[in-house]
Amino acid sequence: MKLPRYLQISLLITVLLVLYTLVADNEAVSPPLSVINPLSQTAQTRSADLYRRQPVSENKSDDFVDLFPSAIKPVAREESKEAPIAEEPSLHQEPEIMAPPLPFQLVGAWWSNHQRTLMLQANDQQWIICRSCRASTRVWTGMKLTADWQLKSVSADSLTFIWLPQMQELHLALGDMKSEPKFNYDK
Repeated sequence: MKLPRYLQISLLITVLLVLYTLVADNEAVSPPLSVINPLSQTAQTRSADLYRRQPVSENKSDDFVDLFPSAIKPVAREESKEAPIAEEPSLHQEPEIMAPPLPFQLVGAWWSNHQRTLMLQANDQQWIICRSCRASTRVWTGMKLTADWQLKSVSADSLTFIWLPQMQELHLALGDMKSEPKFNYDK
């Protein structure tokens, strides 16, 4: 494949510039890119309160200059030995997020070959909870029912769901759908 003339020229120029920088770097000493001056004495005295209230930084050196200052400043070592500062209790506590009520209702159950099949409904959707049936809307443990709800387990007396945004578990009691009904036809 033949390269166009302009690419050949630009490639040649790039190679020459790379070779020149390899040779020229050994001869010239580059000046420092930036010079950082330590804080003036007046700037240090104005922010003395911030220095006293923060914990000691163990990796602090005398020539350290913070290029991106923030509200958290290191405390001088000799000041921290004189007056230990007690931690202030946090006034702002995050509220515990409660899971919403279960949107599901158990609407029915039936037994076939001693296997229980449950019918679950939420708004306009319906699911059939069974281990091995051929229903198109069949769900079992580990499957997501909606974007926020997952069926975790099926036990003899309840269904356990997980509210996915906070990973909280909620239980739905099965009530009278725990066991297969017995019908007495002797009358």
